[in-house]
Amino acid sequence: MQGAEPSWQEWIASNLSAGCDPADMQGRMIAAGWNEADARAALASGIGQVFPGLTAQAIALPVVPDMGMATCDGRDIKVIMRLASPAVAMCESVLSPAECAELLAYAHDRGLHPSTVVDELSGQNVPHPERSSAGVMLARAETGLIDRLERRLAALTDWPIANGEGLQILRYRKGQEYRPHFDSFPDGAGGAVHTARGGQRVNTVLVYLQSPEAGGGTAFPACGLTVCPQPGSAVIFRNVDGTGRRDPASLHAGLPVVHGEKVVMTYWQRAGPYA
Repeated sequence: MQGAEPSWQEWIASNLSAGCDPADMQGRMIAAGWNEADARAALASGIGQVFPGLTAQAIALPVVPDMGMATCDGRDIKVIMRLASPAVAMCESVLSPAECAELLAYAHDRGLHPSTVVDELSGQNVPHPERSSAGVMLARAETGLIDRLERRLAALTDWPIANGEGLQILRYRKGQEYRPHFDSFPDGAGGAVHTARGGQRVNTVLVYLQSPEAGGGTAFPACGLTVCPQPGSAVIFRNVDGTGRRDPASLHAGLPVVHGEKVVMTYWQRAGPYA
């Protein structure tokens, strides 16, 4: 194991003692050439040495579906791709063409407004050039269709519907993008503003409602994966590791639309009931 090198042991111990975030440390170790399993093992060993008696406990998390078929709400959903790290699944036929069309019409009727991001320090939702889309937040069970889709996605991931946020619909026109970011909230006061309601965002379900003519893929830089949007399909990915801390490998981006227009629906799942 790479963790046997004394210089790394010293680096891990000194950074943990200084209060550094183990998730950030893991990301730096992977960037330096470590594999994920060795980095986690070395950090766990370091935590045990620096903080005797403290052990990281695994927590329950939503399911990221494995390859094969799943039936939810009477629909046969096919999982065509599954990665272990980051935990990502690509699913076909999550929504029907009619459901996509109904959601698109409803979102335009409700009105789309410039998107915001969560400020890592203050926790406030603020405009930012890294996210140039327009969107609308929907209340849980706002319509019969929305209620049915929330239940379908909750069943697909085997996670309580009470732990889901309301659906968000986002539109990206030519040149618009969402630069690399995390869906999970940061540690500290900024994140605490949001985790006070339902805890951490542990899982993301991103459903494509409309595809652009070119561009607009969803990219995961840590593994070199880019998912091309197809209407009715969804990419499901976990935002945290097995102990509930931000997973550096969950960094992702909505690539710029080159031609046409992309519309997506996002369903975020929390660690606990969201209200």
